[in-house]
Amino acid sequence: MTINPDEAQEPARLTQWGPEASDRMARQHMAGGWTRALPPAGVLILGAVADRGRAVTRDELGSVLPVDPVDGDRWAASCWFDPADDAERVATLDRYAATYELGPVRTCADLLGLLASAGALWTEGEQIGPVFPVPGADEVFPVSDKERAEIAALRAMAARL
Repeated sequence: MTINPDEAQEPARLTQWGPEASDRMARQHMAGGWTRALPPAGVLILGAVADRGRAVTRDELGSVLPVDPVDGDRWAASCWFDPADDAERVATLDRYAATYELGPVRTCADLLGLLASAGALWTEGEQIGPVFPVPGADEVFPVSDKERAEIAALRAMAARL
């Protein structure tokens, strides 16, 4: 995510990084509006990838997902604790996914696919890693005026931290 458009830079695919970069990515996830739109599994995916200090495998990342595996596969599990309770966020993510011609976001695999398609992280084969700087959700999805205002408030709050 870039705060000043004059300082915009193309996100780099990271394979190794230090604690300072992990901290900056976590702040960019919050300030960029990712945490407001994602289910807990999505927030954990972004945070766990940023925290590792190196690219991770799909199996490594899957082992930390807060879900019950489906036939031993955590990626096949629902990314929502209760889709009915999160109906507004489910609809928002489905709208975002449609931007990339993806289907509804129901499983952790669907969620990973959306995050990769949107450029919030990268995948290559079994490897998963972050990008830096992290683009804001409003930079990669068609957000409403209300969503844009919420993200602007998050950016302002993050700037004060």
